[in-house]
Amino acid sequence: MKKSKFLILILLLSLFSCGGDDGSVEVIENINETEIQETTTTSVIVEDVVTTTTSVFEECIEDNNLNINFEDIQNLQIFLNRYGFKAGEPDGYFGQETADAVRRFQAFAGLNPDGDVGPKTIEKMQNWTGCEEQVSVYTSDTTDTTTTTVVPDTTTTTVVPDTTTTTVVTENVSNNFKNSYGIIPSISLTNNEVISIFKGINNESSVCGTPYLNKLDSGVLNLYQNGSVANSLLPMNNLYSQSPHTTEIVSESSSEIKIKIFGDGGTNYKFYFIEPFTSNLKILNASNISTSLNLTEATFEINNLTPGVWFYSFAETNNGTVVKSSGNREFVVSSSDGQNVSSHNGIGRFIITSKSQSTDEFINVASGQSFNTNDSINIVYVTDGVLDNRENVSTLIDLSDTTISLQNENQAYISEILLVGTELMKVLDKDGNNFTVERGYLNTEIKSHEIGVQVKAVKNLNKNTLISNFAYAVFRNEKGLRFQLPLGPELSSSTFNFKNCNYDRYSLEEITTFSWRSSGSSTVTSKSSINKVTALFDKSFVINSGGQNYTPPTINSSDQVSGEFLNDGPRNLIVSEGSNVTFNFQGIIDGSSKTEFVKLKFKLTPDTGSSKKTKYKSIYLPIENENYNFSINISKVTSSESFSSQTWEDDYKYIFESITLYDSSTSVEIKNDGKILYDYSSIQDTHNVYYLDQFSFVIKKS
Repeated sequence: MKKSKFLILILLLSLFSCGGDDGSVEVIENINETEIQETTTTSVIVEDVVTTTTSVFEECIEDNNLNINFEDIQNLQIFLNRYGFKAGEPDGYFGQETADAVRRFQAFAGLNPDGDVGPKTIEKMQNWTGCEEQVSVYTSDTTDTTTTTVVPDTTTTTVVPDTTTTTVVTENVSNNFKNSYGIIPSISLTNNEVISIFKGINNESSVCGTPYLNKLDSGVLNLYQNGSVANSLLPMNNLYSQSPHTTEIVSESSSEIKIKIFGDGGTNYKFYFIEPFTSNLKILNASNISTSLNLTEATFEINNLTPGVWFYSFAETNNGTVVKSSGNREFVVSSSDGQNVSSHNGIGRFIITSKSQSTDEFINVASGQSFNTNDSINIVYVTDGVLDNRENVSTLIDLSDTTISLQNENQAYISEILLVGTELMKVLDKDGNNFTVERGYLNTEIKSHEIGVQVKAVKNLNKNTLISNFAYAVFRNEKGLRFQLPLGPELSSSTFNFKNCNYDRYSLEEITTFSWRSSGSSTVTSKSSINKVTALFDKSFVINSGGQNYTPPTINSSDQVSGEFLNDGPRNLIVSEGSNVTFNFQGIIDGSSKTEFVKLKFKLTPDTGSSKKTKYKSIYLPIENENYNFSINISKVTSSESFSSQTWEDDYKYIFESITLYDSSTSVEIKNDGKILYDYSSIQDTHNVYYLDQFSFVIKKS
């Protein structure tokens, strides 16, 4: 896979990136002591697959329409509706709505959009597989027009405009959420605020591989990236600082937009946009950039971009400084059909299955099945918003049946996915009201179904109509440890094993799904469901072998042999730009799970005579060489507020508040007032480590 390193920004993320090319050793981040709102989120996802996810969109399964009689108007309407061209009710009447749908199909397929269902149109429909991409320019009999194909969701898309001298490149910043680990990507553009949160780390694609660290500070950006070596955890060496400059869309046409940055008149900017029907960020490279004093103007060719409502998010300099957009931030490419409403109603079905060791078939996990650490589970979810009620099963469906009978021939269509009870079936063919289906689709359990069992269908199966782009589920064991399972889009199968799981019972506690950004909204919405007495949450299992009971880390105050104190730090040290501040926590002893990284938290008290306000700052540092020695370089000092890892604020006294240890299971905070706080328990412990409340340093103005 392509390895990427970039400053991800703003809003975003807290995500694992794919692998840096340096060994940066510290990350500094400014922390807001406010809770993040889960209703305003988006994602920057980067490559590095750990969880195995099989998506319905990863490998398109071709449909067969060769035997359909398209001279039958009803068949024509059913075909057009199936592929999203909106012919209306299949009533057999060729009215204006049907004619418009035909034109939309023809334009999409590269035909002359005249609305007539002639031989060329019928031939195109009969050979339609459902895997085609949009053709932006049709080829007629009288012109030599070259067809241009739009290829979405590729790492690099080249768009060729009308001139021969300019090439516009669209860079994917984000890929499928399955490629991330235990991060909950978050972005809020409400009130033009920038937030995101890092939620965990990852060891393996294991149920117990990503702890749900729900008490991390909000406002955390770009904390960690996954290194090129599995299990390595490296901090990203750049966090963003917010620029006082402004940027906005100043003009728009059907073929291009122009963006201005009122600032330094530079050319070295990256421009980030949210793609239609996704929560993904993309970088659009300008076809032309002109500059003058304190002004940058960039032109972007847009006529061949993915159709829908795009959103201009921010611009970024090469040093990670972010210029947030303002004013009108939307522009429409081709059509905004279907993006006006994102009916996000939460989970409709949450299905967990495991593969039987004896039969190699998948069975439902619902009420306390027993597993060992060599087993695995598969998870599939569906939101309510994509399910359409159909008539109930009219005849008994046996385990071996590959043809099922429903109440009428319009109850399902070829290539549709049906939800019968908790089993997914894909319709392969039909003969009247008899439907040939693929049983146990996406690793769901094949079951017998009695007459009268409810049937639901996934309506308009495509990436623009499925509601949830990604999700996460939280499982909790009896000891209170919680683990986050990052999931792909709905109607995909995610696989997790039980490697390194403790012997215990695990129950489903929470599910959060994330929708795409609708037109007129600056945010991607989320929908959370919390454990309650419903079939949705009737999911539990027991790990009965291979695991070890969890013990948290501890801290000692002195060396019992030498009598010397094991923990040391600055004592009212006065520093300036270029200085180093050193902490030594040799008294920390790992518990049953190795510490992956730490957070040093400071209270910022205004220095004498300063008019600044008290606040907090946290520094996230990896564990190197299995010791707890940390040297913090005050590489740059500023008098203004900064969110940069390279920049510290002067005129403050930085008082050590606590060190938080993040291991592969949870987090433990050791405070300067003698308290120990556990992420998974409300019970507080205490310590008697001396001098922690005296560690401090002052950054003076230059």
